[in-house]
Amino acid sequence: MAVSSYLSEEAGGVVVAASFPHQAAAREALELLRSSGVRWQDISIVARDRGLAERVAGKEAWTPYRNDGLLSRLRPGGNVPADLRRRFAGALKRGAIVIAVAADGQPPDTLAALFAQAKAAATEQWWQDPASLFAPPELAGPF
Repeated sequence: MAVSSYLSEEAGGVVVAASFPHQAAAREALELLRSSGVRWQDISIVARDRGLAERVAGKEAWTPYRNDGLLSRLRPGGNVPADLRRRFAGALKRGAIVIAVAADGQPPDTLAALFAQAKAAATEQWWQDPASLFAPPELAGPF
């Protein structure tokens, strides 16, 4: 399984995620993150509907569904980590969009403040075990 270089294979990393009630709010938050210097590789969009997640992400973010292989399609939840599904289950069922950011280039508190500025419905921070939530290292390029 390819994991992102932002959540190392051995250790994982801190993730900050927030839910937004509709596509316009999520797009505004995504634009705020990108204009604040957050790399597209550090951002993942999750929604109940794969197509909605892909539309919101565009070329400015990643979706874990892009990592889908046959095995992940057979697993409940696919490539979306259980921690994220558990924390945002209600919001996702209501049709909200969740934006998750690997706290790689920005401190978690700064990311949480950006989400607050974007008027997130709910924001969570946690240590994420290695997962294929973000773009794989081969797409990230050198750092």
